[in-house]
Amino acid sequence: VYKRQFPTSKNQTVLIDKRLNEYRKQKQKTSITLEDCLKLYTTKEQLGPNDKWYCPACKSEKQATKKLDVWKLPDILVVHLKRFQRSRYQYDKNSALVKFPLTGLDLAPFVNPKETDTKFDLFAVSNHMGHMGMGHYTAYCQNKDNKRWYKFDDSSVLPINELDKIVSSNAYVLFYRRTKSLS
Repeated sequence: VYKRQFPTSKNQTVLIDKRLNEYRKQKQKTSITLEDCLKLYTTKEQLGPNDKWYCPACKSEKQATKKLDVWKLPDILVVHLKRFQRSRYQYDKNSALVKFPLTGLDLAPFVNPKETDTKFDLFAVSNHMGHMGMGHYTAYCQNKDNKRWYKFDDSSVLPINELDKIVSSNAYVLFYRRTKSLS
């Protein structure tokens, strides 16, 4: 969502800002999946008229498209969920619930077809509560030996029995480990 500049009075500009803020609040209440985020990340995007690309063949600037692709997967995948967005005067936090799998995240649709072992299991989540200027961080981590999950909050470490608490609107950074096939 972007704000268009119209030759309007100050009152009309304020009205547009209020509508934009209401739209953002409404969008934050919905939930999306991590797969939705990855689809959006890898979708072809038309660059704007101010972002022209210089074509070396015809030696002129052209309006172009860009597309991000994943060619090789890492053994450890770190996914940063963009939670903060600059609004007119401040940064707003997007608290939309991004649903992500604890096991079996399959990146095959988003990667070079020659890549094998495209599945990942979550092993840690960094959470952020609060806003840009002030907040608190916690983490959920899985012990690699006993496979149990723990919550880390300052000097407190507690086991987690309800795994559904791990997926929350506070999730900020996700840490996945590639699962190796037995072939």
